[in-house]
Amino acid sequence: MSFKPWSVSSLLHLQCPACGANSFRNGFFRTAKTCGACGHLFERESGFYAGAVYPMYAFAVVLGGLCIVLAYLAGCSFNECLIAAGLALVLASPWLFWYSRLFFIHTNHRFFGNS
Repeated sequence: MSFKPWSVSSLLHLQCPACGANSFRNGFFRTAKTCGACGHLFERESGFYAGAVYPMYAFAVVLGGLCIVLAYLAGCSFNECLIAAGLALVLASPWLFWYSRLFFIHTNHRFFGNS
């Protein structure tokens, strides 16, 4: 089986893992059913994206930890560091949602190649 190189650019621009042409989203918190260019299925069986919780957790830990460290280095108290991290996570939640889902489907496409 021949694998297409994993495209970080299509991941960062929220594009199809198969062709990299169309957007993965269809609204603010809606995933498109299929890619308009190649027909790649984005909506799988019920519960498919439950596995996207793991990349979302990892992204949130990294972002929260980075915010805590930066706030600490800026001279903030412990409570202010936690508030800064919480605020950053709340503001970044739509992007965490999309990138975790797209990372999950890119990984699925890369290693299992199903459309």
